[in-house]
Amino acid sequence: MPDFGSLFSINANNMKASTIRELLKLTQKPDIISFAGGLPAPEVFPVEDLRAAANVIFDTKAKQALQYGTTEGDDGLREELIKFEQKQGVELKKENLLVVSASQQALDIVAKLFLDPGDYVIAGRPTYLGALQAIQSYSAKVLGIPFSEAQDGFDMDALRKRHAEAVAGGKKIKYIYVIPDFQNPAGFCWSLEKRKALLEFAYETGLPILEDSPYREIRFLGEAIPSIYQLDQRGANKGVVINLKTFSKILVPGARMGWIMADPAVISKCVVAKQAMDLCTNVFTQMWIAEYMRTGKLDAVIRSTRELYKVKRNHMVEALERYMPKRADIRWTRPEGGLFLWLTLPESIDTDRLLLKAIEKKVAFVAGSGFYADEPEHNSMRMNFSYPSLEQIEEGVKRLGLAVKEAIDESERR
Repeated sequence: MPDFGSLFSINANNMKASTIRELLKLTQKPDIISFAGGLPAPEVFPVEDLRAAANVIFDTKAKQALQYGTTEGDDGLREELIKFEQKQGVELKKENLLVVSASQQALDIVAKLFLDPGDYVIAGRPTYLGALQAIQSYSAKVLGIPFSEAQDGFDMDALRKRHAEAVAGGKKIKYIYVIPDFQNPAGFCWSLEKRKALLEFAYETGLPILEDSPYREIRFLGEAIPSIYQLDQRGANKGVVINLKTFSKILVPGARMGWIMADPAVISKCVVAKQAMDLCTNVFTQMWIAEYMRTGKLDAVIRSTRELYKVKRNHMVEALERYMPKRADIRWTRPEGGLFLWLTLPESIDTDRLLLKAIEKKVAFVAGSGFYADEPEHNSMRMNFSYPSLEQIEEGVKRLGLAVKEAIDESERR
């Protein structure tokens, strides 16, 4: 095998494998109950309706669908996306839209546009691992901001303090990355007040906000809160928000299809960046998804997804109440939507080590340390409730509770 190590770029050497993706390889054994992945529930995939939509494309538009397309995206899909967002209260034109290969590509495009080596991005502690990968692959760093005790967004005092210190220290900050709706990994949902406060902070500092919204439509409790993109659009309309969306959580992840909403000047730059990546997003898939959206059935899939995830989330919370040791320093989030909750254990418990004990008991999770770019915390974990069955949730949490109890007993005997 050739040794090209000395020839790899600085950026290539900064790339790190996803700990979650690597972990998934260990948890694919059929006897392991996994809460580790971010997988949607396959039982809500509209297989037959998608098959019918694909057949329509093959029967009526095959030559066009199998050809190259424009970088900006298929016109038919963009028209459907404009209608979809209008129902959510967002007004768009085609120049505000870029179709991408799901939101992970969008994260990479934005990082590519804004980041030079040594630059900083403001992000939460914890935050989505895929965003950290995109940032670090361009030799940039993260300025981590803690969440408030109310779990309703950033601690704004900490944000202002850390930002001021960073600027005074000569650090160059390029943008703010947030997931306001049912954040990955913790499931937090930002309050309206915190969204407005962050938007005002962006206006004051001139920093763009990268608002990642893969779970926004998967709200199963409470009332919808306007996105930061909407708040800017309805208010000063300064175009400081770049919003990312995907079909991965509201339809099927295998389509690898998403979109960026932003000011036309930003979209134009994103188009150029995307051209160097893949020329255009899969044309057949774009036309296929557009044809499916024309049937009007996507809303029903989203409703079914919400209903199912509410049941699964409630069952996981109830199972945690039954099987976790009864201690004040063991707590978990109770998300109103999305796919994940966040379990925090006593500070003496390292969930990286606990994972090995859990796998011995045939249950898996994602250790929380991977969701921090700086000063990782080691006593938390992310748990997915969307994919496992109710029976697996019950048995898996029971096994996990035993592993946690054993780990606590060991730490207290030391």
